[in-house]
Amino acid sequence: MDEGAFAEATREMLASGDYGFPMLDGAPRFDKPILIYWLQAAAMALFGVDTWSARLPSAVAAVLWVFATWHFARHRFGARPALLAATILATAIGPWAIGRAATADAWLNLWLALAAFDAWRHIESHRRAPLIRAYLWMALGFLTKGPVAVLVPGAAVLLYCTAQREWRRFWAMLRDPIGWLVFLAVALPWYGYALWREGWAFVEGFFLKHNVQRFADTLERHGGDWWYFLAVTPLLLAPWTFLLVPALTRIWADRTVALRRFLWFWAVFVVIFFSLAQTKLPHYALYGITPLALLLANHQDHARGKWLATVPVLAALIVVITATLPALLVEVAQRSDRLSPFHQALAASALEAWPVEAYLAAGAVLLLIVAFWRCQALLSSEISALLSAAVVCLWLAFRLLPWAGEVLQGPIQRAAVAAQGKAVVNVGLRAPSFSFYRQAITPKRPPEPGEWFVTRIDRLPEFPYTLRYEARGVVLGERTP
Repeated sequence: MDEGAFAEATREMLASGDYGFPMLDGAPRFDKPILIYWLQAAAMALFGVDTWSARLPSAVAAVLWVFATWHFARHRFGARPALLAATILATAIGPWAIGRAATADAWLNLWLALAAFDAWRHIESHRRAPLIRAYLWMALGFLTKGPVAVLVPGAAVLLYCTAQREWRRFWAMLRDPIGWLVFLAVALPWYGYALWREGWAFVEGFFLKHNVQRFADTLERHGGDWWYFLAVTPLLLAPWTFLLVPALTRIWADRTVALRRFLWFWAVFVVIFFSLAQTKLPHYALYGITPLALLLANHQDHARGKWLATVPVLAALIVVITATLPALLVEVAQRSDRLSPFHQALAASALEAWPVEAYLAAGAVLLLIVAFWRCQALLSSEISALLSAAVVCLWLAFRLLPWAGEVLQGPIQRAAVAAQGKAVVNVGLRAPSFSFYRQAITPKRPPEPGEWFVTRIDRLPEFPYTLRYEARGVVLGERTP
């Protein structure tokens, strides 16, 4: 749903020519600041209004994120750990997935990494230029997703300076006048415009609801136990998960190495802070994935690379699990009494959308991974792990994601095509992608007689209507007098 909302808000921005504030189905969207919409609008203006162009900015951000991490690590850890850190960041499931999503998170993670890296460059060299750049990256992050862009790097620096008892240094960094001038010059104009345009509704919708309330309350049923991110973070690192073991076993020794201590403060703060938040989403853990990638790569020499041998094993496990997922979803849909009729209809079609040749592709991928694993002595552990992770990414990109798109979005897209040229309103379908595929706003209100409406099969209206389209739980109807 997030991808559809970002893409449709950007499409409406292009269609209306109003680039000042994002609108979704004709109403202000307070979820995120403006920068991601501008970036997506530029891509759509160049390459057309399409899902590919909506996702392009995230792909660019992911590439820059990986490059920035490699560049930072190369001068501090050496060429080999730098390459391994970049590889982990490029092929771990979490960062890889967010780099393919039309959302703000790939850019936010880029700004977080750049801000923290330049903050460290200032700490180690006392040069002012990196500090000014850190303010710039935080300002761009503030324009991308809000206060979290300042919170995460700021907390990492604060914790490090506190541990070093260098409060004066932190205070000097915090009150740099040129830094604040850069920050305000970049971030303040749009926030001032948004406040002038939307008034208190912007403060309430963005700052209070989507920042303060997300921490204090569970929004949209996205909750979880205190250990949520302790479980999610290793999953997002797959297939590199077991490289956490040598890193965690040396966490006490790392307290004596300044940069590693800083990286641990960064990673641990993210886990603890977002564990305290009431609203929990998996991608929040990604805000601390950059320091973990650096730490995992830096500790492989101490472990003599033996944990790298687990990467092909986990890669093979990912292929097996995802290849059996369609059949599993159908089984769940048939047996579960907790799924709504709408979600049962979507899940029931999972096996139909999974062609027989997909199993043959899974077998071929598994054979490749086994070959890489058996050739570790010839290729080296690092190359074997890299190739295994890369093959998994190709499998996910060309088999799993198209299947997931067909199951989740296929019926919505076909309903949107069927509704093109009609006056349609939304009476119960939470899918902004319907408007994006239809290339038209779909207001949320009851339909007038003669108007079409879109809804879910379990939210059919009580007023009289004529059925115009129905597939996998998505319903188009026309209200009759």
